Amino acid sequence: MILSVLTGLLFGSDGYYVALAWTSSALMYFIVRSFRTAALGPDSMGGPVPRQRLQLYLTLGAAAFQPLIIYWLTFHLVR
Repeated sequence: MILSVLTGLLFGSDGYYVALAWTSSALMYFIVRSFRTAALGPDSMGGPVPRQRLQLYLTLGAAAFQPLIIYWLTFHLVR
């Protein structure tokens, strides 16, 4: 969030949206990668069992929700 706001203050709204897209993508990648390893385990063979599948969907939902929260908390700071 800080990087997005600082970039927005320095480069205007275009810079803010570019930084927001980049940081959101990096955050989503990190969340999915780390929670997927924790939910499925490093040595899971075959497909996920139903409980692991639910955890994976919740992880994807949380990862998709984070950029919306970041935007909601910072859009009014950069105009």
